[in-house]
Amino acid sequence: MKFPSSVVELLCELVARPSVSPEGDAGGTAPGEQVMADYVAGLLRVLGGEVTVTEVQPGRPNVVGRFPARGEREGQDAPVVALVPHLDTVGVAGMTIPPFAPEVREGRVYGRGACDTKGPMAAALWALAQWLRSPGAERSRVTWVFAATMGEEEMSTGAKALCRSGFRADFAVALEPTDLRIVRAEKGVLRVWVEAAGRACHGATPERGDNAIYRLLPFLRACQEELAPLLAAARHPDLGGASLNLGVVSGGGELNIVPDVCRAGLDIRTHPGMPNDEVLARVQAAEAAGGLQVRVHRDGPPFALAADHPWVKKLAAHAKGVEVAPWFSDANVLNAHGTPAVAFGPGSIAQAHTKDEFIEVAALEEGARALGAFIDEVSGAGT
Repeated sequence: MKFPSSVVELLCELVARPSVSPEGDAGGTAPGEQVMADYVAGLLRVLGGEVTVTEVQPGRPNVVGRFPARGEREGQDAPVVALVPHLDTVGVAGMTIPPFAPEVREGRVYGRGACDTKGPMAAALWALAQWLRSPGAERSRVTWVFAATMGEEEMSTGAKALCRSGFRADFAVALEPTDLRIVRAEKGVLRVWVEAAGRACHGATPERGDNAIYRLLPFLRACQEELAPLLAAARHPDLGGASLNLGVVSGGGELNIVPDVCRAGLDIRTHPGMPNDEVLARVQAAEAAGGLQVRVHRDGPPFALAADHPWVKKLAAHAKGVEVAPWFSDANVLNAHGTPAVAFGPGSIAQAHTKDEFIEVAALEEGARALGAFIDEVSGAGT
């Protein structure tokens, strides 16, 4: 295998390999990340990495390449710094460009994943490759890990599996399109389904049944009048208030049938001062009187690193700023398992998941330079 000759060529090779997450594919035909994983693993081997490919689900592996410290730190307890992109992308329905036939035009690279997150992945992999081929790599005081995860777009399944396997690092960069701004704090996400069960009967004699929609109404009112205001009032100094969005309510199917089931879907965003377990307890308390069932669909904890955290400061020297975000990434999972992590990378989050997804070539190249400078500086200094 030959390593690409430019970061743009590398990105095009990544985009050309479909890796749509089956979890987010409405058609249910997505093949998953295997093809991408095989390619990334091959590149890491070309660079001399100790490569491990671990199947998390059938045809859906994580790929980890390890590059141990050398020189005076070889064989010692050197700091471990991880670059963590995700292999998967969202689906391609409704796209107005060929999703897997990358195009370079007007200073942009187009294709599914060009921004989220194959662009940041390409920038990091290119930066790592350039550094590994430099004389400084022979004296690296840091062990570098390139850990590409599956299944981030829906449940961060790969990152969770990686952490459960015992993976830890002194610092990790979850590669996401942040316009080269460090995201040091992110809200958590708690998505739950709440279901009411009733008894169906003919609509002409509703007294013979038990209307599940009516059973769910008190809980819906509690969401609007109690839970949502409570969460909004719970402020975090960095992330602001928590939030609740009642995104789905479904029940019944025919006008002349009393519905026997009704369910609601909640998307709740949390922060360290209002953590997921506390919010879930409040949801369960609100539904207890109605005899409803609660099922957790997604549970991802929030995190907040201090602006003066030593590793944040190291990366900040090569970034365009430091901020916080209301969204969720693999950085949340890494922090929850003991690895200080931030989200960072080239490209704009505004282009993620779009019908004509792209990344600016200038941003891609700038990201590779910034990550390369970070790798070079940290490798020489250690910590």
